[in-house]
Amino acid sequence: MKKIFLSIVILLHTVFTLLAQRKSNFVMQLAGFDQYEKAAVTIQRLDEDADVLKLETELTDGHVFSVIDGKGKIELANLPKHFILTVNMYKQGSRNEFIDNWYVSATDSVVVTNNHSIRNFDKITFSGFGAERYRLQYTLDGMLWNRVSYFRYPSSIDYFTGDFAQLTIFDRAVDMNIEAGRLVNKSDLDFPAKEWMLANMFYKIYYTFLLRPLTVSFIKNDSKRTEDIAGILHKFESSYGATIVEKGKLSSSNYIDFYLAYWSLKNTLFGQNNINYRIKLLEDYFQDQSLENMGYAALKRSFYGLDEESRKVFLDWLIAHSKSSIRLEKLKLREAVAVGKPFPDFELTDLNGKVWHKKDLLGKVVFFDFYYTGCSNCAIYFKNTVSKVEEHFSQNPNVLFISVSIDREKELWKKSIESKKYNSDHSIKLYTNGLRDHHPLIEYLNIKGYPFPILMGKTGLIETSDNVKLGRSGKKVETLIETIDQAVLR
Repeated sequence: MKKIFLSIVILLHTVFTLLAQRKSNFVMQLAGFDQYEKAAVTIQRLDEDADVLKLETELTDGHVFSVIDGKGKIELANLPKHFILTVNMYKQGSRNEFIDNWYVSATDSVVVTNNHSIRNFDKITFSGFGAERYRLQYTLDGMLWNRVSYFRYPSSIDYFTGDFAQLTIFDRAVDMNIEAGRLVNKSDLDFPAKEWMLANMFYKIYYTFLLRPLTVSFIKNDSKRTEDIAGILHKFESSYGATIVEKGKLSSSNYIDFYLAYWSLKNTLFGQNNINYRIKLLEDYFQDQSLENMGYAALKRSFYGLDEESRKVFLDWLIAHSKSSIRLEKLKLREAVAVGKPFPDFELTDLNGKVWHKKDLLGKVVFFDFYYTGCSNCAIYFKNTVSKVEEHFSQNPNVLFISVSIDREKELWKKSIESKKYNSDHSIKLYTNGLRDHHPLIEYLNIKGYPFPILMGKTGLIETSDNVKLGRSGKKVETLIETIDQAVLR
């Protein structure tokens, strides 16, 4: 009898152990994601700093799961009790953000169903163990992406048409933050989950609906606009005080976006926008791993907006502070696009199917303009600057203008050419064959924003990728003409 009893005890212990192990696995079932091929997952421990490098390497160092016929299964083991989850969906190399820094549990077992709405992810349902937490965070993010509507704010706002919309912009962000607080606090979630969600939504909301619009609206040498923006920023600071930027706290990548936008705007407004001051700010607020992570995020965000001398200063400083071998490798790639470095070889296709290489262009000064259809800034840059400079050099056989589309669909690229919004009849029009950001040339140049201009000299070396020299700011047309003239003379 004792042996039987002991055997039953051992059996029950084994069963409960297996159940506990099974329960500790995180499971997310995907259904209805027919247009996607894979899901890339990154996780962040609650005691770990956020690091944008994780997202850069998610397809190689992260967790990647296949999606077949719209179905997929994300399963993760050996996780902390709670962690931060990010999920991006991929189709033909193009990434679509799905879950952005959500607070989840290692024991969650949820089914996520995409109900095939016209817009990405705006009709998602959640079921299963832990689903309430997902529904709440989906609703919170829905405020940012207009997936859900609340009576206090319209579905969209055109911020800066007519009079400067001071009250609209600040009050909308405040209302949205209050609504987020109401939704989180009335939920049955535990305090740590609520605390995380409230802080993260604060960063998301005020970055998206305050700091970024204010930055975009800034007009150099417009004293009235500068005064208006400074007034809104002061109102924001008066409302939240020292809690706006917490020293050394890299709680999520949303905090990183918020911090960088906040200090960039302050520096722009108050004339302390030199690289040494930026580095000093980072060193004052962060240390050790946090400093390395934030420094890398700052460089990634501002690299092509810096002049060439400032880039070198920032790169040298960050290389000296970086311990991650992957990060150091990526920083070395940044050095590869410096003035005087070889422009990378490439394969790009024109309208007739001809494949162009770097060697086909040697002996000419070549202005490259990378764009995608629907990019309003790309169209403005072409209309106001590139088209005029192209006309200036129209009789100069030593200068070529090349327009490169990163559109996914070839027909869309052709329509953009017909529209004449992004290039002229005289330019060479090339295509990345639907590879978008994963084309080797885009990856090598590390292009993260558009339009992206870069100038190649006659010997195949990089002349400049400095936005000022390439007419993205200041006296745009005159400066770009001068930059190309200097390259022709060399």
